[in-house]
Amino acid sequence: MEDFNAKVGNERVEDVVGPSGIGTVNERGSRLIEWCQVNDFTITNTWYQNHPRRQWTWKNHGERSRNKIDYILIQKRFRKAVKTSKSLPGADCDSDHIPVMCKFQIILKKLTKGNANPKFQMDSLKSDEKLKDKIAVAVHNKYETLKNISEVEELGSEMKNSLNEVIDKNVPKKD
Repeated sequence: MEDFNAKVGNERVEDVVGPSGIGTVNERGSRLIEWCQVNDFTITNTWYQNHPRRQWTWKNHGERSRNKIDYILIQKRFRKAVKTSKSLPGADCDSDHIPVMCKFQIILKKLTKGNANPKFQMDSLKSDEKLKDKIAVAVHNKYETLKNISEVEELGSEMKNSLNEVIDKNVPKKD
């Protein structure tokens, strides 16, 4: 996998780049910022002021210069869930890059139940012969109108709608 090698700098850019970056923007950094703006992403580790040792993510081997070129990108709508974002320079990994860590606090919201379908007194069909005959005639009449439909999906949905309509009109609801 290839590196971005993008420096986004320390100047704030809308809701994409925060003020805690390092250095100045390079060409790849401006392309990354542009992509984040188009796709509603934010670069998390530019928003949190950390200890100076936890700012950089890559050090040039021959020089003493350190850069922040590795980022965590998240959608803007989740930005408030991020509590910290920092690099871990003491991590023992086989790379010249420093791993970047991000802590989230997820708040779950309670889902409300939708309107349940009304319950019907289906037991009344067993005992009431008049109701049973009335529903049988109504279903037969509804299905007579469906003989002209040749497509299976349309026929299935129409049969279901017809049966639900007959039940709604004729079968009493439970209290």
